[in-house]
Amino acid sequence: MIARLVLLAAFAASAQTAGPTVTMLKERFVSSVEDADRAATLDLLAKTAPNSGQDVAALFDLFSRDATPAVRQAAMDSLTLIARDSPQLEPIFVNYLNQPEPEAQLFGVNGAFRLRARSALPQIWAIAKRRFTLPTASATAVLSERNAWWTQYEALSALAQWEGKKTLSLLRSKADESPSVAGLLGRFFWSQTLPELGMWSRSDDAVTRQKASEAARAPIPPADARATRDAMLALMKDPLNDEELRHQLALKIGACSDDAEAETLVAEHDQAADERARLLWAAAAFASRSNKVVPLLVRYARQSPDELSRRAALAQLADMLGPDQAGALLEDGKKPDK
Repeated sequence: MIARLVLLAAFAASAQTAGPTVTMLKERFVSSVEDADRAATLDLLAKTAPNSGQDVAALFDLFSRDATPAVRQAAMDSLTLIARDSPQLEPIFVNYLNQPEPEAQLFGVNGAFRLRARSALPQIWAIAKRRFTLPTASATAVLSERNAWWTQYEALSALAQWEGKKTLSLLRSKADESPSVAGLLGRFFWSQTLPELGMWSRSDDAVTRQKASEAARAPIPPADARATRDAMLALMKDPLNDEELRHQLALKIGACSDDAEAETLVAEHDQAADERARLLWAAAAFASRSNKVVPLLVRYARQSPDELSRRAALAQLADMLGPDQAGALLEDGKKPDK
């Protein structure tokens, strides 16, 4: 009880000055018994940067001892806030990378990447080059095996952002072992990966088709979407390509479309010869969130034979225009004010 009071007093004193440190927050979390107190401490920890070797050690201790997703996410969020001009902390993360436990290596990869610690690159490359023994982390219930998968995935992600095109060949080979890695190809090397997606989606091999799906679902920068919009349109229009691939491309096409292009998407929808094609064009049009697609949204909200489609159209109308104006449009068919 006395120790608890001392800890709370120290926490309060720190809060009045520079704020609680990561070390203090870790100790508070470990000693707390109330769920609300623990949740509040985790929330604050996620917003607090480690500023010393002691803070980093405290963060790793929490990360390694508690596999609860919320705890580990808070630790990783805190780690991403570390000041990049902290060269004195680089050896700590190199040391974690040299430890055999996947948890230590995972922590080391993320910390070294945040600091761009070039002394850690050999170890990160070595981790990234390992052979995946699982197609995805969810393929096993063994925590250490899941951590090993995530460690390698995070190493590949870090290198893709850090070393750029030097990692492209490695990512391609690792995507053959674990299709989830294709998501990194889509995210960081979209223009180089897009031409492969049609062929992948038509493959007889399930792993190759999964690669297409993972890459197509990856978030990409708006500039990459604009630069490849015509190529995406060509793939989306091709009925030989997988339907999921075409749908994901439709969403990306719509999201990077301007008002004039959104009008064209609506026109393509109205001219489509079959229901599947109309749904693809509708997905693209709605993803644009342009006011030019509001009349089409109203039609779907009123007339679609599919209840989920009606609800989705109504929800988007309410989100774009506000519930009152959306309701008025459905009542009398008036166009929104421009």
